[in-house]
Amino acid sequence: MSTPYMTTARPIRMTDIPEEYRDIAEAIGLEAFTQLTLLCGGQSLYIPKRESLERGARDRDIRARFDGGNYRALAVQFRLSERQIRKIINGTRS
Repeated sequence: MSTPYMTTARPIRMTDIPEEYRDIAEAIGLEAFTQLTLLCGGQSLYIPKRESLERGARDRDIRARFDGGNYRALAVQFRLSERQIRKIINGTRS
């Protein structure tokens, strides 16, 4: 049994979006925002920082530039510790 008011899509305006979410709706667009509400509405949603999304690419870059002994140079270049560089090279970074 379906609820009649749930079967008809009604047009949503930016003014219908609660103010605390409008910046997100404006950034990704109203249609994408409404799709997000269908996918995740009512849930707590964690959005990772951009740097954590870029970490895989950074680690691949570090491995590509590794010449067998340039741990210190890579640490300076990528602003990481030598220990972090070694973990990335060895594939043990968590």
